[in-house]
Amino acid sequence: MKTCYKPPLLSVLFLALTLFITGPAFSSALAATDCDLAQTLKTQAAVTRNKTEKMRLLEKAIRLCPGYIRPYELLGNEYREAKEDEKALQLLSKAADLGSNNHKLYYLLASLLYKKGDLDMAFRYLSRSLSIRDDYSKALALKEKIQGSTDIDGPMIRLFEPATPHGTKVSSEDETLTVRGVVTDMSGVAWFKINNQAVSMEKDGRFLKDMPLRIGLNSMAIEAADRVGNRSKLSLSVERKPPAAEKKTPATGVAERAKRFYRKSFAVVVGINRYKMWPILEFGVADAEAVQARLKQEGFDEITIILDLQATQRRILTALYDELPKNVMRDDRVVFYFAGHGQTHDLPGGGKKGFIIPVDAGIDDYTSTAVSMDQIRGLSSRIPAKHILYVMDSCYSGLGFSRAAGLSPRLDGYLRKVASMRVVQIMTAGGKGEQVMEKGGHGLFTGLFLSALDGPADLDHDGVITGTELGAYLRPAVSNASNQSQTPLAGRLEGEGEFLFFLKGR
Repeated sequence: MKTCYKPPLLSVLFLALTLFITGPAFSSALAATDCDLAQTLKTQAAVTRNKTEKMRLLEKAIRLCPGYIRPYELLGNEYREAKEDEKALQLLSKAADLGSNNHKLYYLLASLLYKKGDLDMAFRYLSRSLSIRDDYSKALALKEKIQGSTDIDGPMIRLFEPATPHGTKVSSEDETLTVRGVVTDMSGVAWFKINNQAVSMEKDGRFLKDMPLRIGLNSMAIEAADRVGNRSKLSLSVERKPPAAEKKTPATGVAERAKRFYRKSFAVVVGINRYKMWPILEFGVADAEAVQARLKQEGFDEITIILDLQATQRRILTALYDELPKNVMRDDRVVFYFAGHGQTHDLPGGGKKGFIIPVDAGIDDYTSTAVSMDQIRGLSSRIPAKHILYVMDSCYSGLGFSRAAGLSPRLDGYLRKVASMRVVQIMTAGGKGEQVMEKGGHGLFTGLFLSALDGPADLDHDGVITGTELGAYLRPAVSNASNQSQTPLAGRLEGEGEFLFFLKGR
């Protein structure tokens, strides 16, 4: 199996010698985290016959490590068997949100929703179950039942942004409003419109549309129809306030400039050297620590750094799916940086899926023990930040770039406009099967990423480095520095805005 990194032999020998000398205490000291304790509690629950005690152990595991998928699945099933359907739905839905790869989980969700009469959501989860295992007999039987039901409801429209109840008035000072969410229907969605403008959707029903706002009250009608003629409609009122007068005092510091565009800046930085089952690496931790230091210079307010044996799937998902959503708001920016192994999985029906490999991921079962790009995309839907940037010093394909190309830099008020618009951008060290190179104590990609933020990536010399500029600079720079053996990928997962970095004194 090809991995993205080619580990130095010296590092392999060093790790083996260290573990031989220090023994189990070395690993235990580094791994003593709440998420490891949660795994222990889950294991205890598995052998506990008393249902009350089992549920108590699983609930504690969830509190300790909210990104650990398996306790949600197990506890949800306990509530399902106890006929407490609402609690079961809540827990099983959380496991689905975290990106479970368990086909039985999605079937159970579908069966509970079918029982409630929510056919659209039942069909959505059932399709997910069959996409993982297309011969699962229980799911196939339920699919026949659902398809045999009469579809009398319009498509389900769920708004992620603005996160407000139907009919509620919201306010904004921006000249555009990002409207994003998901629309699904068991009979298929025939069309979807906002204020009579057709809006394109992804295969799974996700949509994003930046709507212009005039000063004063703006009304929005969000409508969809399914293929059998049923319709749904949401209404939204948005009051755009006159923009506040800009302060004339020049801000030359990077952090001060960032505050003009962002409320707060968050980052989750992960670096792994000492893999348990995959080849060990040399510069993953050093790269992560260097990126952390650089983001501090950039004025980032909160940086979570996760290194080596702490960087389990459970810990990474807790940071991304629990800690970030609790703190991030609409006018924030978020960076997720990962230095470690990446892998591409070829899907049975064609296509590819990318994965980042946590420290505890298996070799043969990485599709369920790693973090997939589907999970990364799911995370994007749940974080309200207007700008999200994923920087991966690892290689894979199957990223699912969107069709959005961004706005032309020649547009009047370009910087102000893209700063207000939603965007999720990603850049990786290379494509499937490429070997990541090291140079000067860092991965080649990370070294050039860090130097790019000092000015070389400011292609139009305006003192601001956009996500598009950064990708346009790194792709040829890394490719040339590696003699074309490593070519970064860069693009958008959604939106037309731009992630912004700032240069000092410009």
